[in-house]
Amino acid sequence: MSRNDMETVVAHTRLAFSKHGRGKVVIQEGERCDRLCFLLQGELTATENADDGSYSIEETVKAPAMIQPERIFGMDQRYTRTFTTTTDCSIVSIDKKDTTRLMSEFEIFRLNILNILCTKTQRLSRQQWRKTPETIRRKVFGFIETRCLTPAGHKRLKIKMEVLGMLLGESRINVSNCLKTLENEGLLTHSRATMDIPALEKLKE
Repeated sequence: MSRNDMETVVAHTRLAFSKHGRGKVVIQEGERCDRLCFLLQGELTATENADDGSYSIEETVKAPAMIQPERIFGMDQRYTRTFTTTTDCSIVSIDKKDTTRLMSEFEIFRLNILNILCTKTQRLSRQQWRKTPETIRRKVFGFIETRCLTPAGHKRLKIKMEVLGMLLGESRINVSNCLKTLENEGLLTHSRATMDIPALEKLKE
């Protein structure tokens, strides 16, 4: 957007700025998405739980980032994750009415939103046509990657080994051996039903 466009947006749009200390929930899973939220500074942890509560996945969201913009339109307009601050954070939000107006008035704003939505849709559509993983290592990567906002970065999976084995179609001992190998390679740490993965993309290598 040009400088004049930015000045017009700021002058005629209600921008809600907020600051949050560490450890604060800024968005709750199931909360109605009636605004666009931008993380300007800081880091968040995004947490999503399985429907039956058998496992959860946490991942790091770093500024600058939009927080689940795809939830503002469509059939289910609710956030699917809980976002908690891990550092001091600055967030700005634009309500849905102003978001719709900005998309109508500013082509660059509209194109940016469409690009984000299309990228997410394309990523999801490709997942259905991927080759089925043949190794347990690939299965572990695929299980986590398909449930995350992004296929890279820090992730934390909280799940019992027997549950993970059942979901992967592998025995508990096979899962245990795989996790030990990955831990020995420095790709994750595993303890008390928690897998901490510093860089998910490295599991695929």
